[in-house]
Amino acid sequence: MLFKRTIIAALLVGLAAGLVLSLAQVLSVNPIIFAAEAFEVDTPHDHATHQHESGLFDNEYGEPWAPQDGSERTGYTIVANVLVGIGFAAMLLSVMSQLQQQGAARINALTGVMWGAAGFIAFFVAPAIGLPPEIPGVEAAPINNRQAWWILAVVCVGLGLMVLSFARLKYKLAGIALTVLPYTVTITHHDGPMFTHPESVIALTQLHQQFIMASGLSNLAFWLALGVCSAWALNGWVLKAAVLNAALKPVKHD
Repeated sequence: MLFKRTIIAALLVGLAAGLVLSLAQVLSVNPIIFAAEAFEVDTPHDHATHQHESGLFDNEYGEPWAPQDGSERTGYTIVANVLVGIGFAAMLLSVMSQLQQQGAARINALTGVMWGAAGFIAFFVAPAIGLPPEIPGVEAAPINNRQAWWILAVVCVGLGLMVLSFARLKYKLAGIALTVLPYTVTITHHDGPMFTHPESVIALTQLHQQFIMASGLSNLAFWLALGVCSAWALNGWVLKAAVLNAALKPVKHD
């Protein structure tokens, strides 16, 4: 019963948080992306000389498939955001449930905000320190190396925050070491200019700065919604039956 309630709650919480993120992206992030993509469109592109690995969904020019601009692109974005929200909600609810049942944490609206803030730090701020969000047109290092460091940053900082929040005092130093560890590892960056549009460097740089800020605020809204909604769902639905059963359970007398 507890597992079923957790899954149902994760679906609802993920849907709500995913829609919050999608709305924030439509209002603040997408216009910046479209503006940056306009510079790519204006730049001549020679399909005959352009070389890259072919993929299963490549189009007639050998380019990767992408949804059409407009409602199709927005629709795929919303679906992706909701699915991500459901996954994170399931993770949060599972951990919250275990900690509350064991008496290690008391989950309420305020602590839900704190959990959301911690998720924002672990999944956005920590990796963004080494690898800031990038707009279209940015020249970047090979993605495999960057993905590996991103995973390292998220895992280490996430575990470090857990240790600092819930472990005994003698283990706090290990939590600090975990949060610092990713930044001792060399991050592969592109050698050369960030943008290959010499006449538009100033405009693209400004768009890039705006994109980082808009992405940060959008993700903050997502994580705060995720934390608060998860806390509400945990007490109002997931653990409600367990609490009632414990209260109604007859007491045995010796």
